[in-house]
Amino acid sequence: MFRFTQRSSTLAADLALVVVAFIWGTTFVLVKGALQEIGPFAFLAARFWIAFLVLGLPLLSRLWRGERSLWRNGGLLGVVLFAAYALQTAGLRTTSASKAAFITGLSVVLVPLLAALWLRQLPRPVAWLSALLATVGLALLSMPLGQSLVVGDGLVLGCALMFAIHILLVGRYASRYDPLALSAVQMGVVALLSGLVAPWAEPWPARLSPVVWGAVLFTALLATVLALVLQVSAQRRTPPHRAALLLTLEPVFAALAAYFLGERLTPQGWMGCALILIAMVMAEVAERNN
Repeated sequence: MFRFTQRSSTLAADLALVVVAFIWGTTFVLVKGALQEIGPFAFLAARFWIAFLVLGLPLLSRLWRGERSLWRNGGLLGVVLFAAYALQTAGLRTTSASKAAFITGLSVVLVPLLAALWLRQLPRPVAWLSALLATVGLALLSMPLGQSLVVGDGLVLGCALMFAIHILLVGRYASRYDPLALSAVQMGVVALLSGLVAPWAEPWPARLSPVVWGAVLFTALLATVLALVLQVSAQRRTPPHRAALLLTLEPVFAALAAYFLGERLTPQGWMGCALILIAMVMAEVAERNN
């Protein structure tokens, strides 16, 4: 388990979240390539069952003895995480990896808005300004001149909302439980729900290519097991708004990975990405100062 000493906890937690952003950013192009051969729910089922077996099995005795609230709150986190990944993975079938990454990044803008609603407070003006910038950026990125929003972009936008809720919930519950146990419960819930939905949503392919298996293993072992454990561990020392700020690097890493693999955005699209990134940073810097 990843533990942070009192003196180095802030730096270690920040670096852990940057690593999470890098891993998650590089997964967009891998998942999009895999979806040419496998459906989104089948992919998620394979990804999260492997992740749960790797992390969950060694913890079975600990999970069995765990308090009921771990299962209740971890189960809630798992349901929200399933919704986020299901929407994102389904959206990647019809939108580009770069666009999906930046739209997912809107979760950072949504965090302070949702937090204000949670506390029954009126969002601060800077939160509305960042939301406006993000909306303009989303329009520039997702709706080229003469075109409308594609279904995939809408699905990923729903994913951003789910991830924002997940960030807030992790910030609320992370300090109460063992991060490994909390992560394992989430993975088990996502694996179970994905496995239940997959047979009804799409046929399981008769054979998976090495490309698909590579994407499944990368996302299972690094983007799921390692990244979730790092996130939960880091957020024991980092408040939700600071975690969200560091995770703004995810779409940057995704865009770089997509660019090197030949994916290109229009100048209008890059302008939209820039506005979204500015809105993300603005929202989180303002929240931190507040």
